[in-house]
Amino acid sequence: MTTALPCLDETLDTETAGAKATALARLAAAGLPVPAGVVIPAGHPEEQLAAATREVLARCPAPYGLIARSSSAAEDGREASFAGLFTSRIVPAKPAALLDAIRAVRASAHHPTVTAYGQAMGVTGLPRMAVLVQAVLRPACSGVLAAAVTGGRCTRWRIEAVRGLAEQLVSGHVVGEIHVGGPGHSATVRPATQEVIQLPAKEHELEIPPGEWVGLGTVAGTRAKIQTSSAGVLHLYTPAALADQPALTAAARAQLLTAAARAAEALGLERVDVEWVIDADGSLHVVQARPLTAPLTDHTAVRTAADDDPVLHGIAVAPGTGTGPAVHAVGDAGIADQVLVCDALGPEAVPALLTGPAAVVATTGGELSHTAIITRELGIPCVTNVTDAHTAIATGTVVEVDGGAGTVRPAPTVPAQRTSPQTQSLSATAVLVRALGQPVPDDGRAATLLWHDEHTPALDLAGYGSHGPHPVGLLVTGDFSAPVTVPPGCSPIRLPGLGMLLWPQDAPPPPTEIAVLGPDGQVLHRRTVTRRPPSDSSATRRR
Repeated sequence: MTTALPCLDETLDTETAGAKATALARLAAAGLPVPAGVVIPAGHPEEQLAAATREVLARCPAPYGLIARSSSAAEDGREASFAGLFTSRIVPAKPAALLDAIRAVRASAHHPTVTAYGQAMGVTGLPRMAVLVQAVLRPACSGVLAAAVTGGRCTRWRIEAVRGLAEQLVSGHVVGEIHVGGPGHSATVRPATQEVIQLPAKEHELEIPPGEWVGLGTVAGTRAKIQTSSAGVLHLYTPAALADQPALTAAARAQLLTAAARAAEALGLERVDVEWVIDADGSLHVVQARPLTAPLTDHTAVRTAADDDPVLHGIAVAPGTGTGPAVHAVGDAGIADQVLVCDALGPEAVPALLTGPAAVVATTGGELSHTAIITRELGIPCVTNVTDAHTAIATGTVVEVDGGAGTVRPAPTVPAQRTSPQTQSLSATAVLVRALGQPVPDDGRAATLLWHDEHTPALDLAGYGSHGPHPVGLLVTGDFSAPVTVPPGCSPIRLPGLGMLLWPQDAPPPPTEIAVLGPDGQVLHRRTVTRRPPSDSSATRRR
């Protein structure tokens, strides 16, 4: 007899339901407004996912679609958040779309970026990944709150809010409306200009062409023009009637602060990070709560610039100072001791951040964006929302970044470079790379693995086995719901937790250790893998 999937009105366990779902279940038990959700536990058999998908659809009415969310046992920790590194996906409430989303969330736990970050933060082993599925809420506004909580009250806090979905806020692509308060201070509000509102759509709304209008449902008679739609989400131009109105009212802010303090108490936290939604009816929903891994930045230490000392100003998000030459792109060698000037950073940037940059300057994003959270956790000084950074800071210009004051200024010299860790032997190691170099580095490596995922263009593997002085294989990540094409002369080998290795048949067996290297050849992380032939469920086909 099949056991029903657990849901958020039950007592959950982190090892099977993951940290996100378990925390939300505790909040729901404490009486906080948590949307209903169904959990597909970690380790749920692949062959039972289709049945689990049907059960979720039967239990989750979803006029605006469903969201499949990561709920790993490793994420949302007190020191390591894994913020933005796992996949979440909004999809229509249809079996095939939901099944694909569940598989994508599960597969994201095995991404090499996740492994690299986990190693850097002292998290060992592969994250166990559960999937939390909930009906998507249609928000009037949403965002993130970070607060220190003492005596049942938020004593120092920051809220960032946008109209509609908060994805563009947490990803760092926009800076939302900012509310800040603390002991002895009244709340201050920094308005924001929001050009586009993202809203989950009903199925028929996705068929409405760009340039047409839809009702927002938040203010009587207010409509918005469609810019485009994709992945179940409408992108709407902000109506002029809302442009000068606050996204988050004072009354809603007070309600949110009360809920955040209650969430911190329920989870036993002194610092809390809460994601929230206020729907069209004005009802508050808590959609995530976790420890705030690093305190909010102290913005008091602002240096005054001399008239002849040009300074760029942004939002201080990660404290400390860093000085180095500016770089606007990440090369194969990493960005050690350099200042990365960038737009919003996605998960693919984390390996570069692990190579030891002096600082980060981002053109957009706020203090509660994923860029800010990850740089604080890694101890990298960071300033965001320096809107003209790309044009004002030329490549190679030496700058000093003050992540506590929110400033970027010219610097006369580069400080002494940090000493790289001693290079370790690679004689029994396969080195994982994103692109094959010419020539292959003469560093004693046993083999090279070329990383290929669903976002990488299709590759012609002919001749890869004889590339350079040692074997070269292809690591194809994913959970292989479709067969993998194996080129002539290669054999498929399953690497549990990583993907499928396509290995030249005329080469010795592949090494059991895989490493990612940083600049100067130092090992950023290693892991040992086991090998097994592909199962029947992931049968291969030959070209």
